Amino acid sequence: MKILCAVDGSEFSLWALECVGKLFRHSVKELVLLHAVDPRILRGGGGKRPKKDEPCTKDISQKLEAAGQKVLTDCAHRMEMVLSQATTKPFAAIKTVVVKGHAADSIISYAERSRPDLVVVGSRGMNDLPGYLLGSISRTVLTHGPCSVLTVKGPLDVPASVLLALDGSKPSKFAANRVKEWLSPEEVTLHLVSVVPDILTDASKKMFPKSRLKALVAPLRQHAQECLEEYRELFLKEGFQVIGTRLQGNPREKIVESGPACHAQLVVMGSKGLTGVERFTMGSVSEWVSAYAPSSVLVVRH
Repeated sequence: MKILCAVDGSEFSLWALECVGKLFRHSVKELVLLHAVDPRILRGGGGKRPKKDEPCTKDISQKLEAAGQKVLTDCAHRMEMVLSQATTKPFAAIKTVVVKGHAADSIISYAERSRPDLVVVGSRGMNDLPGYLLGSISRTVLTHGPCSVLTVKGPLDVPASVLLALDGSKPSKFAANRVKEWLSPEEVTLHLVSVVPDILTDASKKMFPKSRLKALVAPLRQHAQECLEEYRELFLKEGFQVIGTRLQGNPREKIVESGPACHAQLVVMGSKGLTGVERFTMGSVSEWVSAYAPSSVLVVRH
């Protein structure tokens, strides 16, 4: 497993780093720590600076890069200590990279070139005014990144309570398989949730008798229950502690609500990969959950 983790020395990026060490230390084989130096800081958000200011700008740029390298060195040392305690070998190779550019763009570009299995980013780290106005860095990486993305919103304790959302779709199955491959039964407790979506309008509820309404929803409930039972057996065979729950309602709302109910520190779900007009008009369930869930969220992308 190859992980790209963005760090900037903030509390949020340190939480992301700790999350990598606690959740993936048994499965990670290569860890790339990336720090972005944004040239816009030197321009004060405006255009090019006068030539007379170039020596000063160059000096500041060098200091920013040096500071970034120090952050990376400290983070690499911290991760070496954590990963050296893993019971599986070989230990992960750790690489540090300083790049220039807007943080979100730099993370996405590097991920496209290096093709990691997972990008990890703090939910509020590396932020600035333009980032606030145009959308958070973590949201941009989640929306446009080429691979799975873990958005870390707080510190994580192990064994961690992990909520895995299932709906029987290919993205959902892929997410479940990734959980099995990436996470250790020793580190997590799984809460499987399958939501039966509401397909009936208020008008239809008035038109049809209760017996007819029950018959219409019955296949969906059966499908959700079968999905839960299938994956409960799968994870039990792998040694995980598993609890399964079937819910009914709006999937994204129910997933967000069920997180605190089971004290989940992490929500995991697949991404259906909406693009273009779909993404901007309605967004995906995974992006909505990532934005509104109080816990960290891992969106698994095929």
